[in-house]
Amino acid sequence: MRSRTEEPNDGEIINLSSMIDVLFILIIFFMITTTFREEEVDHLVKLPSDKRNQSLTQSKGNLINVNIREHGEYIVLGTQMTEEELSKWMKEELGRKPDLKVMIRCDKESKHLHLANVMSICRHIGVLEANIAVRTEN
Repeated sequence: MRSRTEEPNDGEIINLSSMIDVLFILIIFFMITTTFREEEVDHLVKLPSDKRNQSLTQSKGNLINVNIREHGEYIVLGTQMTEEELSKWMKEELGRKPDLKVMIRCDKESKHLHLANVMSICRHIGVLEANIAVRTEN
């Protein structure tokens, strides 16, 4: 009887360099396509306080912040705008995002007129939801 001698099988050598290349390409792709969105906060706007701790529901996706400073300056995305520019910009944003929501952050020392103007612009161009931000206290 003939006995079969088994040759030592060290296994196949796997070349990891191509797998590592693909891994780095995927990491670079995800880093480039990821968008990081910062919360837009104008620190010059001092919000009024509300002691009842009302929480405002905010959807991050289609929410824009309109900041109104103490002397009536309208600030959006760090840019100062006039009422006409704000209306035009909001109309363009509403065309891109039909379910657009507006958060109005009005300084507690500003005139009611400026807040009313932004609310009027929102209503005129067809924004379905416009909220007024307040600072909550415990």
